[in-house]
Amino acid sequence: GGVVVNNGGGQLKVVVAAPKQFEAASEIAEHLRDRRAVLLNLEKTDPAVARRLIDFLSGAHAQDGKIRRVASATYIITPFNVDLMGDQLDDMESGEFHL
Repeated sequence: GGVVVNNGGGQLKVVVAAPKQFEAASEIAEHLRDRRAVLLNLEKTDPAVARRLIDFLSGAHAQDGKIRRVASATYIITPFNVDLMGDQLDDMESGEFHL
């Protein structure tokens, strides 16, 4: 099944981010604060940087949104006002991180 994004019928803006360095974290966090979902593509990101990004975004910004894994190195971070439904979503709240 795919991923259904539901935010009460409104238009949801999804920003695609493929960060190369950790400095991108603040920009990604900004999108969350502006109620945009972020599709985080970490395929070309250094694993150590990717881990720091995930730690930062799931920790420091836990109040701004939820982070879910949708593919091997791809995550979707949704603002807390958005519900995601999908059978392939790993819940990141368990604190587990796989690259």
